[in-house]
This record gives sequence, structure tokens and C-alpha cells, in this order.
Amino acid sequence: MTDLKKISIDGIVVEVDPAMTIIQAAEVAGIEIPRFCYHERLSIAGNCRMCLVEVKGGPPKPAASCAMQVRDLRPGPEGQPAEVYTNTPMVKKARQGVMEFLLINHPLDCPICDQGGECDLQD
Repeated sequence: MTDLKKISIDGIVVEVDPAMTIIQAAEVAGIEIPRFCYHERLSIAGNCRMCLVEVKGGPPKPAASCAMQVRDLRPGPEGQPAEVYTNTPMVKKARQGVMEFLLINHPLDCPICDQGGECDLQD
């Protein structure tokens, strides 16, 4: 059995399997991270970039939560759980940029689209 690892997501501390991704750990904490390309039964593509989060002590740019495993997160300087934030200004700005890019390159033929009313871009 794998030892569980503590992680803090938006201030909610959970203990999860280190092999889990941040997006899976967030679901355990009851936090929904937006995503378009992630599905737990498919291989990780990380293409849409909507699941970006900020990792304290990590790179100075948002990280794709679907592709980063909990085991790769650094604990705090005194052994505190690694901290992840899903709604900081940096994350919101990055997601807004991703959404703008997706919409610029997306045909807006909603009435004739096969997804008709089931598209995440319409939400």
C-alpha cells in the first residue's frame, strides 16, 4: 500500500495517493477545476490548458493540474503540505487567455453543431 501524501488545495488539506494528479486530488477535496480534455479513463493529453493551477514553491507560471502528480509537489519549508491554488489572479488570467484562444479558433456554428447544447464552450 502506498503512503498517503498531504496536499492543501485552496486551504483544504486532504491526504491522497501520491500517484494521483492534482485534478484528482482536487476532486477528493470537493473542488472542481475546469477542464475540457481531461477524462479519468483516458490518457492525459493536457492539450486544453483549462485546468491550470498555481503551485506554491513551484514554477512561476501556472501548471496543468491534469498532468502534474501529487508526488512531484514540494512540501513547505517546515514540512507543511504542498499548497495549490485554483483561483488566484494569475490562474484566472491564464484561463481567460486560454479561453480566448479557444474561442478565436473555434467555429461558432452552434445551431448546426453535433454538440448542440452539450458543448462546454457554451457554459
